[in-house]
Amino acid sequence: MINWHEKWVQVIRGRLRTHFNILVFLLIVGLSAVLCFCGLGRRTLWQDEGETAVLSRRVLIDGVPGVLSRYNLVEQGLSQYDRKYRWTYHPWGQFYLAAASFAVFGQTNFAARLPFALCGVFTVALLYIFVWRHWHSLAVAALSSLLLATSTAFVLHCRQCRYYSLSALTCLAVVVVFVELMKRPCRGWWIVFGVALAAQFYADFGTLTVILPGLAVSLWPMGSRRQEITAAAKSFALAALLILPGLLLHWNRLTMAGGGNHIFLPVLWVHIYFLDNWFVPLVFLVPAAAVFVLQRAKSNWQLSEQDRIIITCVLIMGSTVVGMAWASPHPSIRYLVPSISLAKLMLAVILIKGYILLREKGLPLLSARIVIVVGILILIFSNGFSLATQYLAGKNRENYEVLDFCTKSKPAVRTEFTGLLYEITHDFVCPDRVAVNVADDLAEAGEAVMIDYGNFVLRFYRPDLQIYDPTEFPNFQRLPDLCIECQAPWRIDMKGSQKDFISRIIYVPIASPGGNIPEPDEHWFATNSVRRPFWIYLRRDHEDRMSRLPQAAEELDARWFRRR
Repeated sequence: MINWHEKWVQVIRGRLRTHFNILVFLLIVGLSAVLCFCGLGRRTLWQDEGETAVLSRRVLIDGVPGVLSRYNLVEQGLSQYDRKYRWTYHPWGQFYLAAASFAVFGQTNFAARLPFALCGVFTVALLYIFVWRHWHSLAVAALSSLLLATSTAFVLHCRQCRYYSLSALTCLAVVVVFVELMKRPCRGWWIVFGVALAAQFYADFGTLTVILPGLAVSLWPMGSRRQEITAAAKSFALAALLILPGLLLHWNRLTMAGGGNHIFLPVLWVHIYFLDNWFVPLVFLVPAAAVFVLQRAKSNWQLSEQDRIIITCVLIMGSTVVGMAWASPHPSIRYLVPSISLAKLMLAVILIKGYILLREKGLPLLSARIVIVVGILILIFSNGFSLATQYLAGKNRENYEVLDFCTKSKPAVRTEFTGLLYEITHDFVCPDRVAVNVADDLAEAGEAVMIDYGNFVLRFYRPDLQIYDPTEFPNFQRLPDLCIECQAPWRIDMKGSQKDFISRIIYVPIASPGGNIPEPDEHWFATNSVRRPFWIYLRRDHEDRMSRLPQAAEELDARWFRRR
C-alpha cells in the first residue's frame, strides 16, 4: 500500500517530467523558428517565388489570383488560366496565405515568406505533439522533431514563398487525423478528416493525389473494421464535396498527362536517391524493415499501435515516391517534401530501437549512447550514410544534371547543415537581383522589358513595367526598351525577321554569378564560382541613359552586383 509520502513523490516526478517535456518541446520549436526565420527577407525572390508573390498581390486587388494586371499577362506556359483569366495551374491556398501576409506586413520579401516559414515551424510542433501522444516517449518525440527541424531540405523549402511548407503541414495533419479516426471513428473525427483532405487539396492537389493510395491501403494495417471503414468513406465523401469547386476550376490541369511517366523507372530511381539522402537513409531503412518483418512474423503479426502508425507512414511515403515518379515532369525533391515529417518519424523510431537493441546485446550504456549521438550528428550535419546511393546515382548524370554532386562546392561528402547555417546568415547577389538592379537603372515606368528568366521576379519588384518573355517574340505590343538575358547559357537568338530588332539595340556585356536554385541537390550555399554570361540589350534611342551610370566596367559591375 502506497503511503502519502510516496504519492507526493510520484506527483512531483510526474510534474517534473511534464515540465521537462514542455521545455524540450519549446527548445526544438524555437530552434526550428530560428532556422526558418533568420535572414528570411534578405534574399531576392527567385522565379517560382515571384510567381506566388505576383498572383498573391492580384488577390488583394481582384479577390482571386488573376493573371491580368495593368501591363502584364501572368503566365509561364499553356493552360495556366481559364476564360476568366483566373490562375488554374496551382491550388489557391498559397496565394491567399501570402496575400494575407501582404495585407498585414506590406509587399516585402519577409512578408512573402513569413506564412510559409510559420507553416514549417507548426509542422515541427505538430510532429512532436503527435509522436508524444502515441509513443509517450520523450526520446522519440524529441528526436523525430529535431531531425525534421534540422533537415536542410525541409528548412530550405520552408524559407520560400511557395506551397511546399503549407503542403507539408497539411500532409502531416491528414495523417494525424487519420490515426485519430481509426481509433475513434465518431462523427467529429470523420468530419475533421474530410476537412483535412480538402485542405491538402487546396494546398497541393498533387500531394493529395499520391498519398491517397497509401491512405487507402493503410486501412488494413490500422486494423479497420466496418465502423472505421464507414467513417473513412464518409470523410472521403465530405472531402469530395468540399473540393468540388476546386476540381471544376483546376480540371484541365488535373487531367493533363503526367510528363514523366514515359521515363518512370529513371525518375523513380532519382526519387529514391532523394529519399536516401535527405529523408531516411536506406542503410537504416532496409535492415530495419527486415528486422521488423522477422519480429512480427515470430509474434504471429501482433501489431502495437505504434507499429500500425509506422506501417502507415511507410505506405504513404512509398506511395509518394512512386506516385511522384509517375506524375512529375522531372525529378525534384520539392515533390517529396510534404511527406518528410513521416520519414523523420520513421528514422527516429529506427534509431531508438537500434539503441535498445545495442543495450540488449550487452553494449555498455555510455558506449550505446555515444554510438547513437554520433549517428544523429552525422545525420544532421552530413550525408555520410548515403554515399553508396550517391555513387550509383552519379552514373545517371548524363540524363539528370541534378545528380551532379561531385563539384567544388558540392563534394561527395559534404556538411550541408553547415552550408545551411551559412545560407541563413550571409547574403549574395543572385541573377534575379542583378536583373532588378539593371531594370531600376535603365527602364522607366510604363516601358517594356524582355527577360529570358526571372520575369515573375521583375514583375513583383517592378509592377510599373511591361514584362515580356522571349517566347512571346515577335508578338510584342511594343518593341522592348530593355532586354535582359541573365540565366540561359545561350544568347537570345536574333535571326531572320528579327534583324530589325537587333539593329535597334546596343549590346553591353557583363558577368553574372550562377543561379541560387533553392534545392539541396542544386544548392551552392554561396556565390557559384562558375559565372554565366549576363547580357544587356538597350534600345538605341535610350542610349543616353548610359551616361547616368559609371562608364568603367568595374564600377558598373560593382553597381549592378550589389544588394540594394
